[in-house]
Amino acid sequence: MIWLIGIASLLLLLLILVMITPVTLRFRFMQKKANQDLHLKITVWRVFYKTFELPIISFEEETGSVVMKEKTKTSTGNEEERDIKETPQEIKSQLEGLRLWINHIAGLRPILHSFLNKWKITEFSWKSKIGTGEAAWTGFLSGTLWSVKNIAVGLMSAVFKLKCAPDIDIAPEFQKPALDVDLSCMVSVRLGHAIIAGIRVMKHLRGNMFKLWKKSKEEMRREEAS
Repeated sequence: MIWLIGIASLLLLLLILVMITPVTLRFRFMQKKANQDLHLKITVWRVFYKTFELPIISFEEETGSVVMKEKTKTSTGNEEERDIKETPQEIKSQLEGLRLWINHIAGLRPILHSFLNKWKITEFSWKSKIGTGEAAWTGFLSGTLWSVKNIAVGLMSAVFKLKCAPDIDIAPEFQKPALDVDLSCMVSVRLGHAIIAGIRVMKHLRGNMFKLWKKSKEEMRREEAS
């Protein structure tokens, strides 16, 4: 009897540990001239992490495919590098499939909103340099970009928990064309919130995954035939 209580207590302790596990995502996108860098770091308990880097995005002229060179690194020191290749047809199919799924699972929006509302944004920086070579157009585009950024921050604060003062800046370049971007963000969430959201999604679908997949495929075939 005592060992049963011990096992139950251990399982309960493990469950609580999993539910309160903090997961942090640090994202950074940089563009300067023709160079683009994308970094993503996922950290658990501030000790275990895995980083993803997509420093090179190129296009194949023969096939029109997008080729990305991905680099990953873990807290244990393992490093891996591979090429990710997506043809225009594959990208179009994936986007179309995503659009159809979103249309069919509109009932999941409250679940998604509730889940995203648990995310805490602790760092946010969005700096840009923009220029067309003409002072008038540069000023107009800078003002428009300020409006876009303010709207984006407003929407972000409505969906997520904003725990920091966003660092936003736009540097107009009046002498020459320029389009540089430095966007970074750090968000955190408890693993338990993700588990609960997953359970709510499965409960909402109730075995209709195959029906949704089949219906999406049929609609894609009809659109391709038309």
